[in-house]
This record gives sequence, C-alpha cells and structure tokens, in this order.
Amino acid sequence: MNVSRSASDLFLVLFLVLPLAAFADSTPQVKSSAPIKNFRLPTFDKNGTRTSFMRADEAIIVSSTQIDAKNMNLTLFTADGSGRIDSILLSPVATAFTDKQIVTGKESVRFMRDDVEVTGDHWTYFHQEKRVLIENNARVTFRDELKDIIK
Repeated sequence: MNVSRSASDLFLVLFLVLPLAAFADSTPQVKSSAPIKNFRLPTFDKNGTRTSFMRADEAIIVSSTQIDAKNMNLTLFTADGSGRIDSILLSPVATAFTDKQIVTGKESVRFMRDDVEVTGDHWTYFHQEKRVLIENNARVTFRDELKDIIK
C-alpha cells in the first residue's frame, strides 16, 4: 500500500507542478523600455574619488552595458581628488557603453575646458584615454595664450 501511495503522491505533484513550470518558462522576461527621467550616473575610481557624472533629461537602459541618453551632460573631474571640474561634454543624443567606458553620438557635441572649446558631429569620448574624437565639422576655440605657436 505504501508503494501505491507514493506513486499516487508523485503523480499528483507532477500533475500540479509541471503546468506551473511550463507557465514560468513561457512568460516573457521583464525588461524596462520606459525612459528614466532626470537620469544621474556618478562614476568613481577604486579609491572612491568621483571621476565623472553623467546627467540626462531622459535615458533608456538598453542593456547592462548600454545607456541611451537625451540631452546628456557628462562632467569629468580632475584626477587629483579635489572635486574640481576638468571638462564637460554636452550632446542632445548620446550612447554610453559602460563596459568599454566609451560615450558616443552621431549628433553634435560640445566639449569644454577652461582653455579650449571643441564642437562637432559624429563623436566618441574614450574615458580611459581622456580623449575625444570628432569626425565631422570639428571647430576648436582656444581660450589660452598660444606662445610661440608661429615663428
């Protein structure tokens, strides 16, 4: 009688659990495609010093490594830990790849420092190298004295 009871219990469990397991597998993965308003993303180095701060009017987290931003403001801080602003990048549309530490966009960019301002289109910012590459319509305005540049 125990063998028969165990078999019927197993059948009952399988009868109740298998449909639930099949239902769980058929449900779609939850993924938020709604934009995040007033997006903020600070970045810190291994010592806890803030290295950058990305703000956007709106952002969509496309994946764990990609963020699409509208009206992006990327503020970069000096490496000395003082919290002083080194430079700022502004763009109406940008995509950040967090795994590669790259921010890029096809529309305009405005890169500003105390001594220089650069504008253009179709750009990429490489955070590890602290370098901006502008492929189209680059315009550079120096705000510093250029000593002996032309002799």
